Amino acid sequence: MNKSGILDLILLKQEGSYWDFKREWYFQDKKADLLHDIICMANNLSNRDAYIIVGVDEENDYSFSSVKSDPNRKNTQQLVDFIREKHFAGGIRPIVSVESLDFGEIEIDVIVIHNSDATPFYLTENFQSVMPNNIYTRVMDSNTPKNKSADLPHIETLWKKRFGLLSSPLERMMIYLKNPDLWKNSPNDYPTKKQYYRFFPEFTIETVHNESKNG
Repeated sequence: MNKSGILDLILLKQEGSYWDFKREWYFQDKKADLLHDIICMANNLSNRDAYIIVGVDEENDYSFSSVKSDPNRKNTQQLVDFIREKHFAGGIRPIVSVESLDFGEIEIDVIVIHNSDATPFYLTENFQSVMPNNIYTRVMDSNTPKNKSADLPHIETLWKKRFGLLSSPLERMMIYLKNPDLWKNSPNDYPTKKQYYRFFPEFTIETVHNESKNG
């Protein structure tokens, strides 16, 4: 994230598939909205970092509204603690951070929801109005409603992202190499060691012993 990139989004004067505007920080009785927004952004379909930009008044021509004295303001640690307390499937949670930007006397915060291959993120226990097992995402400038799940094609896309099916073959290979326990030995009669990836056996590794090297 960089300041000029966030400013470019503000100057568009519209929300999009990976950014949203809030005039002020979420009130204490709006924690469900905060969690829901974070999950939707973590499951964005643009395959990139997402931003909740706090301190921009959408209803007032996207003008700045400084968060310097906002009593509900949170820093990165507070937001991480908030996320950690929730029951996410597999114990895998969105990675979030808060970055502050100064524009003269104005200060705004950006909640950064970092891109991840661990999609889809979803709860196994409800948190207030955020439902368990519902998979939320963001399409254009709209979040999936709390009482619904995303459309099936979007859910499939999020699962494909987790399994590396949206990546190039080389990118997929790099993902699969992160899981050495899923590589199995392939029986063969050759003086080489071959392994294949359990779920996609077309991905193989062949180890050749070079006798010309010592050690």
